[in-house]
Amino acid sequence: MPAVVVTCLQDVAVQVGANHILRPHRSTFHSPFGVPDLDADRERAWRRGAVEAALQSLQQPVDGPQVFEY
Repeated sequence: MPAVVVTCLQDVAVQVGANHILRPHRSTFHSPFGVPDLDADRERAWRRGAVEAALQSLQQPVDGPQVFEY
């Protein structure tokens, strides 16, 4: 089953054998799926964009670990 690992620690994801790795452009260690500094509406939109980026990365064929950014 294909999966995407969403993480700020891409090296760990590569070491465990993940092929689709999604890393936030604004890399924050504590919040890979959120930006606490944004108001609620903007953060919700940001999170939706992250989910859409994860789904798009699954559509990309890869041969081994591939890091995508959002």
